[in-house]
Amino acid sequence: MEVLRLSIPPLPRYAGTARTALCNFAGVHSLCRTDLENLIFALGEALANAIQHAETVEAIEITAQVSGDSIVVRVADRGRGIAAPPHGRVSFPSVYAERGRGFAIMQRCTDFLEVDSRPGNGTVVTLGRYRRPGQELGSAS
Repeated sequence: MEVLRLSIPPLPRYAGTARTALCNFAGVHSLCRTDLENLIFALGEALANAIQHAETVEAIEITAQVSGDSIVVRVADRGRGIAAPPHGRVSFPSVYAERGRGFAIMQRCTDFLEVDSRPGNGTVVTLGRYRRPGQELGSAS
């Protein structure tokens, strides 16, 4: 089983590198375009959260793995963590809220989302999409 492993500094300018690497990895594994677009969007949200909220200079670790009928991406930081990670259906905040949409967006862009976090021990966000038949990357449009 092939695994993509990345380690990036917690700086916004490196998020694009992670998204590009995931695109290339998914292309090799024939991921449907729609699935990849959604997963890339969710990855961007997970990285934005880690960069903004972890409050650490330690690297963010990203892994992606295709296993059978799914692709799973994990984003792990060693930051401050969160006391109450979301479980179940995550609601969007008020339309007037300036923040707080990240987990709701991630959840709607993935088939499964898991957040494991403990204060002082960082956060691991696991994002996954099931692989569906469709227009695969690299196929004729």
